Amino acid sequence: MATLTQKTLDFNREIKLSNDGGSLSSDTGEFLFREFDEKIGFSKTLVQHLELNDSRAYYLHSNENLLRQKIYQ
Repeated sequence: MATLTQKTLDFNREIKLSNDGGSLSSDTGEFLFREFDEKIGFSKTLVQHLELNDSRAYYLHSNENLLRQKIYQ
């Protein structure tokens, strides 16, 4: 039975994608979006040209990460 070879992601070398039935996650699709985004520089380009008026006093996530989440969803 043929399986996909293991793929290490460039944006996070600790994440490995494979089809061997090991540790499973439903987030794999988002990892592929992130990998593609990093390769073409989409989020970085948006951050350079987009200015958000954000009045949050306390926050955990940067505007870049919030925007990335919205795009991937």
